Amino acid sequence: MNIQLQKAEPMNGKKVSLLYADGLNALLDLSPALYGPVFEPLEDPEFFAKVQIDSDTFRWPNGADIDPYVLRLWAESGRVLSREETDAWFAANQEPAQSVA
Repeated sequence: MNIQLQKAEPMNGKKVSLLYADGLNALLDLSPALYGPVFEPLEDPEFFAKVQIDSDTFRWPNGADIDPYVLRLWAESGRVLSREETDAWFAANQEPAQSVA
């Protein structure tokens, strides 16, 4: 799985446009994944727009991020998968991702 993220551009709402080194382009609505205290500041569109690429994923100024392997899986799937779908995919494919918290 190629996780080399080259571009992450915030879009309207909680969407982000992604470009990977291998040419994969994806537009993801991150709304289903942005819950919990670390993601609360992202409710502010100006803060959400501060997303920056960091170590093959993206990160916001408060440290909120998404595992790069999980992000790539979602990009390939064209949507944010549920925790159960994501964990099942990584268990079946033995990829090195963290459990989705």
